[in-house]
Amino acid sequence: MKKPRIEQQIVEAIQRTIVKIGKQMVVCPEKCLGVTNDPRTGIIPRCLILEGEGNRGAGAIVCGLNPGREVKRRREIYAASVAERHGATEELWDKWVEMWEEGEGVRDRPYYGRLRGLVKALGISGPILWTDTVKCEKKRGGAAFSHPRFRATVHRCVAKYLTHELKACPHDWIAIGAGTDAFAALTLLCPDRFVLGVPHPTGQYQAPNDFRRLFKSFDRGPYVLHPQYVEKFEKDLAADRDGALWLSPEG
Repeated sequence: MKKPRIEQQIVEAIQRTIVKIGKQMVVCPEKCLGVTNDPRTGIIPRCLILEGEGNRGAGAIVCGLNPGREVKRRREIYAASVAERHGATEELWDKWVEMWEEGEGVRDRPYYGRLRGLVKALGISGPILWTDTVKCEKKRGGAAFSHPRFRATVHRCVAKYLTHELKACPHDWIAIGAGTDAFAALTLLCPDRFVLGVPHPTGQYQAPNDFRRLFKSFDRGPYVLHPQYVEKFEKDLAADRDGALWLSPEG
């Protein structure tokens, strides 16, 4: 077990790395196939944040596929910042963090709340690094990122951002993939850490209730996993710290 001071220094180093990556991310000049990166209209790369820096113990990296569509009010805030500064600047990172931290803001969306409940139900008490494989919104009506057309987009974004985020985190932080595509990506990117995959918490790309069915208690109070899923997770983690597990009611 790491001493508290050493643990704190590690988390502080992770936070510095994430802020540095985040400030690069929000001004990304790429115009990749299949995604929208248009700061003038408030559609920016986002959904990277370290939560719970003061929490003790090993943390978790929770990775989705890409950001969902941003609400109009927040798009207008980002667009106003771009207009005021005559272009995208690192200040957009500060705006994104504000949107995350505000009451009833981004962090309270069902996607984050349900996955946060999963992390706690697994007994993970440390910080959570929230991230995505691709940092931009997918264009409406487009094919899935698993389509061969978008391999270059995924590879470019992962190489530019996610690989560096993963390197910043200790190997005892497990990686959790939300949905099959994010899980598949993490199994390739994380050969030296445990990777857990779960159905998407809001039903994207899986049956809407697959995630919910993992839990004994879901709608009220703390999230409580069915004992067999906790047992399966703990058994696989103990057997192979570099292993991978897809945790689903369907097996």
